Amino acid sequence: MISRAPFLNTPYSAYNHREIPEEDSELTHVGPGTPGGEYLRRFWHPVMYTEEFTDFPVAARILGEDLVLFRDFSGRLGAVGAQCPVGGISLEFAVVSERGIRCRSHGCLIDVDGAVLDPPRDSEGSAPQMFHTAYPTHEAAGAVFIYMGPPDKKPPFPVFDSWVRPGYHIVAGPRYDYSCNWLQIAENAQDPVHTAFLHTIVSGAQFTEEFGVIPQLDYIKTPLGLAYVSTRRVADNMWLRMVDSILPNLMMVA
Repeated sequence: MISRAPFLNTPYSAYNHREIPEEDSELTHVGPGTPGGEYLRRFWHPVMYTEEFTDFPVAARILGEDLVLFRDFSGRLGAVGAQCPVGGISLEFAVVSERGIRCRSHGCLIDVDGAVLDPPRDSEGSAPQMFHTAYPTHEAAGAVFIYMGPPDKKPPFPVFDSWVRPGYHIVAGPRYDYSCNWLQIAENAQDPVHTAFLHTIVSGAQFTEEFGVIPQLDYIKTPLGLAYVSTRRVADNMWLRMVDSILPNLMMVA
């Protein structure tokens, strides 16, 4: 068995690079019970824009879990497990109610906290209180966030100074869905060199021509993550650009 060489130093030596490196599942897997998944579940995550909520539930797959998001007619937000606890029918097709959503199959009414308000009843007309999978939600800055970790470790919702600057108003920008692992997005945010090549030199200036100058880089470890400072000298001007990554899911791009 020939192992994959980290770098090649001879021409036409692809044979020594044919082995595919193993995936670093400790970082890339985010499902329940995985190290990366349990880390990510200690934080609030944005899942939808506020304006995306209508009178119909919305299916979403978040951290390897199938959920349904909705706003009931009293204005409360819910994030519940996708399958109805009785028949397993997807709650994506449930009916939004004044309080929670009602499954079309057996009529279960599920509140935003997971309480089954109208469960199937036995012959005596009684049933113990049941709860369905549900996660806390929080609405801020035009988006809806959920917390999927242990209830006793739920952190306060973070409010950053850039969100509450006097005289400024936050608006939701365009939404992008990328078919890749979360780690690739986090890495991209701390890679300023690709803006010179991908967004300027190779493709033509998508931002400004000045981005085509290869920057000098400094990386700074911060209390909440990592930041870079890229420095470009363009004619008589000095360009400084800083991107602050607040782990695990917030990038503040200057």
